[in-house]
Amino acid sequence: MKTYSVRFSHSGNEANISHDALRAAVVDFLERWGTRFYLGPDFGTLLGHGDRFANLLRACGKDEAAFFQEVLHQLAQAHHQMDDREGPEVRVSGIVLPKRLLLVFLEQMLPGDGFVAVRSVEQYAELTNTVVPEEQREDLQQVIDTYPVRLSRHVLRQSRLSRHVAYQFMPFVQELDQTGLKNTWIGQFHQGLLEQMYQNRPIFVLHMSCPVYCRFCFRKHKDCRNLPAPTVEDVQKAVEHIAASPQIKEIVLTGGEPLMNKATLTTAVAGLAGIPHVQTIRIASRCISYYPSLFFAENEFWLNYLINQNRELQKTNKKIEIATHFIHPDEISHYSLEIISRLVKGGVGVYTQTPFLKDCNDTGAELAELYAQLRAVGSELHYIYIPCSPIQGNNIYWTPISAGHAALAHLRGHLPDRAMPILCTATKIGKIDWNTSGWAVEQSGEEPDMIWIRTPYTEGYFKSFAPRFSLEKSRVNREETLDSRFMAQIGDESLFFGHLSQSAPPVRDFDPEELGRVQQLICRDQRIRQSIVPTGIEALQRVHRTQVEVDVSANRDMDDILEYIRANPEISDVVLAAEDKILNHLPEVQAYARALRSLPQVTALRVRSLMFAYEPEAFTDDVIAELIALNHLDPARPTRLELETQFVHSSEFRLVHGEIIRRLLANGVTVYNNIALLSGINDSPEEMKRICYNCRQIGIELQNLYVAGLPVQEEWNRDRPVEATTVIDLATHLRRHESGREVPLYVVRTLLGDADFNLNARIVVANADHVLMRLLCVTKKAMRDIDPDFDWPEGVTEQDGHPVVPVRGLTARTNRDFFMRG
Repeated sequence: MKTYSVRFSHSGNEANISHDALRAAVVDFLERWGTRFYLGPDFGTLLGHGDRFANLLRACGKDEAAFFQEVLHQLAQAHHQMDDREGPEVRVSGIVLPKRLLLVFLEQMLPGDGFVAVRSVEQYAELTNTVVPEEQREDLQQVIDTYPVRLSRHVLRQSRLSRHVAYQFMPFVQELDQTGLKNTWIGQFHQGLLEQMYQNRPIFVLHMSCPVYCRFCFRKHKDCRNLPAPTVEDVQKAVEHIAASPQIKEIVLTGGEPLMNKATLTTAVAGLAGIPHVQTIRIASRCISYYPSLFFAENEFWLNYLINQNRELQKTNKKIEIATHFIHPDEISHYSLEIISRLVKGGVGVYTQTPFLKDCNDTGAELAELYAQLRAVGSELHYIYIPCSPIQGNNIYWTPISAGHAALAHLRGHLPDRAMPILCTATKIGKIDWNTSGWAVEQSGEEPDMIWIRTPYTEGYFKSFAPRFSLEKSRVNREETLDSRFMAQIGDESLFFGHLSQSAPPVRDFDPEELGRVQQLICRDQRIRQSIVPTGIEALQRVHRTQVEVDVSANRDMDDILEYIRANPEISDVVLAAEDKILNHLPEVQAYARALRSLPQVTALRVRSLMFAYEPEAFTDDVIAELIALNHLDPARPTRLELETQFVHSSEFRLVHGEIIRRLLANGVTVYNNIALLSGINDSPEEMKRICYNCRQIGIELQNLYVAGLPVQEEWNRDRPVEATTVIDLATHLRRHESGREVPLYVVRTLLGDADFNLNARIVVANADHVLMRLLCVTKKAMRDIDPDFDWPEGVTEQDGHPVVPVRGLTARTNRDFFMRG
């Protein structure tokens, strides 16, 4: 049997690789994963169809043995190098091989799963094939002694291929810099394994260690890592406390890595399943990215357990969700995508949260690629945490606040709305959504490395469940919410907003007859007839760089529409809408679904049915089955199906909605709600809270709370505009009282597409019935990348390189100085 002998350049270790085993692994991988979606459009095109391995060899001009020998030799030289800024590149005959393909080779060269604790510089150098400079060895040993180092075999392989992966997990001498805090997050009370910061959801700490230790983790210090592991008895006591706390509706099972302790996690889920007021069990695990083998071990125990347990919980209107972390696209492996798609297809929701790291994902481009792929296979995108937690030993990762704002503006211009996350900061007393439920107030006068951040929380809020709450590092502002002192640099002085000086004016009383008139407006036409650039096709609207809307009720132009999408490979999302009920056009929807499968760049097919809120009975068994059949969550080549709807009042929710949604979710079909903010209908905090709560309870993903710009708002709010301060009040109320998964994005629809209210859509002029907003997420150059002949539409001006657009139905009569700072 032919073998290849390779010697790793720096460790001196040798590996003997079987030709047959390597060939089988590569061929199997290319057969399943050699797609444009997973390996990139250029390499996917090179592989073509048929025998992809033969096509690759032909392109490289090599036979099997020569090809393998060349790749193995180059990989043996590849290593994690201290202070490396680029990472290795493997080329054969001028063709750059994707890192995701090279991972298959490294699995033959460095086989095995599991993880290893690193205790010495010598062990670290050998494991990672790294040359540690002599002058750094003593300091690096001190780092290893101070902050535990643990690496999975999967991360070791990925780190040889990607500097961005190594940067997150490998120890570095800059960790000896003690700038920062030892603890940045402390729950308001601790009850055994429980840490609580919010009224309705505690964190349930089930395990203190992880298979891999992230160098930026807020639990970085040994006094966190070395706490004793909880016992089953500890878990049972914590469950008893939750059972006696009826205000708790969601639980976050976390650690450490909770999946590393099967006994405590399964005990916790079993106990929580029997508590009536617990609705959602969220399991926080990063194993999907850095230790995926855990999901496949023991005959796929965790995959089967999570899917089966969720099905049981759904019988009592409860659910399991998986919260995971991904930071850079180099972390995505075929294992990760397989896990996410299988969980979602099995009815288990997955959502991604992302720490924002300097020199890793801080330009926005990396996040756009990351989120596009994760979203395509079923993950929801939840938070970007800015800046990185200011813990001691990790200031190499810190960015100014302004960098996070700039990255989000980039994402708004380069991602479809369903892939947009919430820009968030976790202050010492809780999370804020930037420039809606919280913002930068001013620099701290006493501590120049601190800023004051306005939060939505109050003393009374915390004292209702934590009587010993202290104002340490906090202060009461003129709104009577709390400002929290936070270690960060602002980066842009215009981001200091100060305080609100006035309360929002009272909202009009709700009139059921007015709701009926609004519902008639919504049902009159379910299309959005607005394109940011001309398409030349009447039935096709270009609503974003990555997103088009097709009027299927027009029943024409299909060939032209498909050709337009094919000619614009950045388009990933196709929304199908109709003037009347979309279900009247199911044959057209099915025809588009079949045709779009031939366009590999299209990863999401979205069906808009605003009538779902009003006529759920139309979603018969046959209709549900037809929709499910359109969902294609193949992780190597996905076309995800989503149902878009619009609930604008809590009275619209019925039990039948939940029954339909549960059936769709059980087959990986997501239903999401875009709420239109309507004067006198849903602009009170209590009503908006009811809408968001109901969505969460029956399984609807909250997407956008449109502040202005939708067709129904253009008509309804024209003579009764919404106050901008009211939006701040709504965001404050939702963040204070609701689960973070019940908080939407606050969005303005404009002539040039969607933008984030008060974040990258900033008011510059406030008139009686409309405002002018500067869009920081749009430039003329970016628009001309879509249409070379683009120019600003009539009524749009330019300020500092960004367009200023009219937005009707929105005013800023109160707190004008606050809203018009920039």
